[in-house]
Amino acid sequence: MIRLLLADDHLILLHGIRAILESDPELEVVGTASNGLEVLEALKSIEVDVLLLDLQMPEMDGLETIIHVKKSYPNIRILMLTTNDEGSIITTIFKNGATGYLLKNSSQEILIQGIKDAFAGKKVLSPHLTEKMINSLSDKPKSLPGLTPRITSRELDVLKLIAKQLTTQQIADELFVSTNTVATHKRNLFVKMDVTNSVGMIRKAMDWGLLDD
Repeated sequence: MIRLLLADDHLILLHGIRAILESDPELEVVGTASNGLEVLEALKSIEVDVLLLDLQMPEMDGLETIIHVKKSYPNIRILMLTTNDEGSIITTIFKNGATGYLLKNSSQEILIQGIKDAFAGKKVLSPHLTEKMINSLSDKPKSLPGLTPRITSRELDVLKLIAKQLTTQQIADELFVSTNTVATHKRNLFVKMDVTNSVGMIRKAMDWGLLDD
């Protein structure tokens, strides 16, 4: 029996995925979560073989969750289930320890087989994403004059507020946007700046002079 923890902030989708997976006698859903913080809390009390994880979630998004889970629970297989098909995101996700990456429009059969393959330690990737992943590895990042990547004004706003130690909710309130939007900007900054956590991001931003007034 493969023990699964599902994480997605869309409850209707979460319940639908659970129903699909529980139709297979080899799969057991032992818990659900709506963000990364809930995932980490759940893992304190339940044993999980495969974590099925959305990428864009409030409080703590998928990328941050992977980093924390792999550090504390290195044997858990992590399979992303998301709508994001951006090549650079996919390579970053695998780089940080994910076992697989599937899109939410995948068929029931592909999803169930993907979970079983991930449990077996095999790398899982939606077929048409292979080319995007290869291209992201070969493409050189677009940069501004100098060495820094192209960061939007809104991403810079988020970066500066993170440096002030504001939470995701506080940043959302400050900028009058949703927590999901803040999480997306933060994830994009991780990719563009080639870092895996906020500390590394702030340190690199200081080196690049992005936090200078």
